Amino acid sequence: MKKKVLIGVMAVCVLLPLVFWAQSLSAGMSLGAALNRGGRFLALTGFVFILAQFVLSSKIKWIERDIGLDKLIVVHRTCGVAGLSLILVHPVPLFLADLVHGLFPPVLSQPKLVGATALTLFCVGVGAAILYRRLKLRYEMWKAIHWVNYVALPLGFLHSLTLGSDLLGPLRIFWFVLAAVYAAVVAHKLWRLVQVRRHPYRVVDVVPETHDVCTLTLEGPRMAYKPGQFLIVQLVRDGRASSPHPFTLASSPTRDRLAISVKASGDFTRTIPDTRPGDRAYVDAPYGAFSFLNHDAPNLVFIGGGIGITPFMSTLRYMYDKKLQRNVVVIWGNKTERDIAFRDEIDRLAGEMDALRVVHVMSSQADWPGEKGYVTADLLARHLGDVQAPEVFICGPPVMMNGVIKALHGMGISKGQIHFERFALR
Repeated sequence: MKKKVLIGVMAVCVLLPLVFWAQSLSAGMSLGAALNRGGRFLALTGFVFILAQFVLSSKIKWIERDIGLDKLIVVHRTCGVAGLSLILVHPVPLFLADLVHGLFPPVLSQPKLVGATALTLFCVGVGAAILYRRLKLRYEMWKAIHWVNYVALPLGFLHSLTLGSDLLGPLRIFWFVLAAVYAAVVAHKLWRLVQVRRHPYRVVDVVPETHDVCTLTLEGPRMAYKPGQFLIVQLVRDGRASSPHPFTLASSPTRDRLAISVKASGDFTRTIPDTRPGDRAYVDAPYGAFSFLNHDAPNLVFIGGGIGITPFMSTLRYMYDKKLQRNVVVIWGNKTERDIAFRDEIDRLAGEMDALRVVHVMSSQADWPGEKGYVTADLLARHLGDVQAPEVFICGPPVMMNGVIKALHGMGISKGQIHFERFALR
């Protein structure tokens, strides 16, 4: 329901400029006037898309709840590309309109300079988000570039209000409503930042789980969350706060402390073992809709790849503590035995929870006595053939997730029964 409401609100906001633009057209309008109106319409619509992508990425929990931040980020990217494309094109018909009216070279007024500055900043912000892989931007730099939106959007509002002669009557009111939305989002972000900084957590334990996975246990204010959700954390080490990074909660809501288990796979994650007990952590949580509690089903299937087991550890710990009776099959792919995190705990849970079955799959260990290779359609058919109407949760590398989803569809498991989240902010 919330998804439909969100889509409806966005559609109305995008269509309103079109409605007002259509009303401004007349049968006897000159070519220059038509080009001028068309350029302004492109600018107005593009700006609505840009504002929408700003709102969707602002981590507002009542919007994100039950949808998932990862899915909002996908729409955020689409809105950013659409908005930038329209705004980049909009000077063309305006320039042609000036030519038709005999204005050459066009007058570069102060409002136009403001608009050109806003457009440049939009290009920097959206361009960096789209091309970060090709530009090889580090996460911290990518994150910092996004701050240009906080300057570009007010400049865009100023440009529109001072130069946009179409912004009259109801459309002007609509524009002030959008400005109020921007101000409210900024206020919310500042309030959230203050709350997170006022109530820091403390690292109480740093435990190596495998040769490249480390668990941090955090102590602080008791937090209500669902198993499978994730947090965004900044670690304060040597007096310096890191950039915010998302990690799945491996701990259970039934327990007092939070825990994240991190694999060393990037510049920041490789420094996790350097964290020391007593270091502070700023925690913004919870986020995500990747929880079995959102689905009422007796048969659950958890398919993980590598460190993708963490949301399922949170879930299994929760089910164990709550003594919940659900039929659970865990299929977990790793390279070798030495990559199996939480192995002793997993074995203990499998021994004590009658309805829990764990299938290990090793891709790079020829002497492994169990399943070898990858999580394929054949493997899934062997282990899930007798599971009736399962709710399937998948967490792992993108290639693995895509292959598993395709295989599940081939087994007749519907899209509505398959759940996944991509735990990333870009």
